[in-house]
Amino acid sequence: MEGVITAHVVVDDSGMTGHGHLTLLGLAWHKDDPLAVVLTLSAQPDHPALPRGEWAVLRDFLRYGLEEPTGDGVVRLRPTEDGRILFELIGSKPYAVHVPATMIRDFLDETEAIVPHGAEAGDDVMDALIARLLES
Repeated sequence: MEGVITAHVVVDDSGMTGHGHLTLLGLAWHKDDPLAVVLTLSAQPDHPALPRGEWAVLRDFLRYGLEEPTGDGVVRLRPTEDGRILFELIGSKPYAVHVPATMIRDFLDETEAIVPHGAEAGDDVMDALIARLLES
């Protein structure tokens, strides 16, 4: 789909690669809603007891989280000394997942190649962002 950037990363394999479940963090961005990024935590195979949830955050929020602790709500980010970003995701249960900072940076660079930073803020974009955030 044109104007859609997605990325997925395995954040946990239960220490049993190939024999257990995988926990995945997905990121999705759409050029029609350029301020927002949707984070999706899921497990494969799916099971109600395994991690799951969806959060909408500002694209800039992810960029800030690459350099400094960011957030005080249901999504918090902070860089770690080993080149990863710690995502604290609060839903029906709290989850903490580590993601390589390079993966987040590459994802953001791809989105900004389509809609540069600062070029996002028309009235229709703000309406879409507000609607998305209210869904969370």
